[in-house]
Amino acid sequence: MVCPGCGTHLKDGLDVCPECGTPLDRHAAGEEKKESGRSEWEHTMTVAMRVLVHILIWIFSLSILAFGLYKAYYWYQAYSVQKRYEDGTVKMPELEVVTMDDGRTGHAITFYGRDGDMIYIEELDERYMVVGGKAVVRVADAEWFQIAGVSASSAQISLTAVQTTEKGEKTLLPIVSFNVEMPVSPLTIISPTEKYVTTMASVYDLKLNVVYGSTVLVDGEDVTGMVDRQGNLSVSVAVYPQGENPVSILVQTPNHLETREDLVFYRQPMDINLEIASNTAFTSERESMVIRGAVDPTAQLTIESNYDPSTYSIDEKGNFSFAALFDHYGDNAVTLRAAKAGSQDSVVSFNVYYVPSINEYSRKAWKMDYQNLLYCWQEWDGRVFTCRGTIVAIMDDDPDTLVIDVSDDGSGKYLVIKNMSDKKITETGGRYVIYADVSGQGEYEGKTYTRLIGRYAESLD
Repeated sequence: MVCPGCGTHLKDGLDVCPECGTPLDRHAAGEEKKESGRSEWEHTMTVAMRVLVHILIWIFSLSILAFGLYKAYYWYQAYSVQKRYEDGTVKMPELEVVTMDDGRTGHAITFYGRDGDMIYIEELDERYMVVGGKAVVRVADAEWFQIAGVSASSAQISLTAVQTTEKGEKTLLPIVSFNVEMPVSPLTIISPTEKYVTTMASVYDLKLNVVYGSTVLVDGEDVTGMVDRQGNLSVSVAVYPQGENPVSILVQTPNHLETREDLVFYRQPMDINLEIASNTAFTSERESMVIRGAVDPTAQLTIESNYDPSTYSIDEKGNFSFAALFDHYGDNAVTLRAAKAGSQDSVVSFNVYYVPSINEYSRKAWKMDYQNLLYCWQEWDGRVFTCRGTIVAIMDDDPDTLVIDVSDDGSGKYLVIKNMSDKKITETGGRYVIYADVSGQGEYEGKTYTRLIGRYAESLD
């Protein structure tokens, strides 16, 4: 208690100051005591706040220090790994463009390490085990656009990889960066093999392969529902006798650019309908082949090529069939003509490539008689010979035309052979046996030699 008159500190409970006689107010003394108590509390709280702030500062500082040590540790690891990459101790990840199993374009990243290590890719949230010294990560390019949810035509990809050993040691690997273009929708046209097709049928069986789940339009018609699980589909397109019949194919695969292919099916314009069946073959191993088709039932059908008259038949709707006969190896023409009063004749003509199987063809082959073959080539036209020897030349203007030396001692018994076998011969010096039939004469180094058509060939090396 303090005297308000002289300022002397007094005991509580006095009514008058003993020093100066000033009356004392007990209520004021109580209030002063309260104020003093409040001041002490505020002081205590201030000290507590200061301590708390210091504690928080220390915690924050320690967090910053721990984070810095963490980053420094991984930086040092990354630096060490980078140095090992640079000096060749560890192989750098390899990046290559690949085709996925479903036909889509993608990228493969190969990481190298010890067997059992795990490679974690943060952006994919996937782990890959190192087997055989490497872990291969394959991702279709379209998936990056799906993950990112972007519609841009290209994207810059950065992969953060962490390698974990079997002991649990983790290493942050250098970031793998690459650019991907939004891929085009995969489309493979199985049939036809050419974009411009000449046909004599009113219907063509178009065969395609796409990624399952793609939207497919053929000439504006949605045929998506015809795609099977393997991505194959077969569509019949109408081909009219009007000349060119254009057909457009559009394919849209999710997260891909649209693909468009344009085909043209040519069918000769005709006044009188005349067509052969769409499944007609143009090769044959037999001397005869059944030909089927349809003609205007009011027209007169004539077969102008070689055929067996006893096999000919036609019904009231104009559907016909007959057995065409082939009298020589190679292309044999099949020609049909439809005539009707007041209309121009319609003519269909096509070739069937006839060659027997290798067993039958080789059984007919004569043993090489070089001297007589040089002089009797006209009489022996179409006769099959076994031509065994060394390839000495390949014609520059026709890589499928070869010169073979059929002598045993390299004395130069040359024959010119047009190679139409499945065996491609692109270099000289190799030894082959070629089964071939006589077909005129050919030139080599200014001299004339007998020419043959090689149907089958086998390497002797």
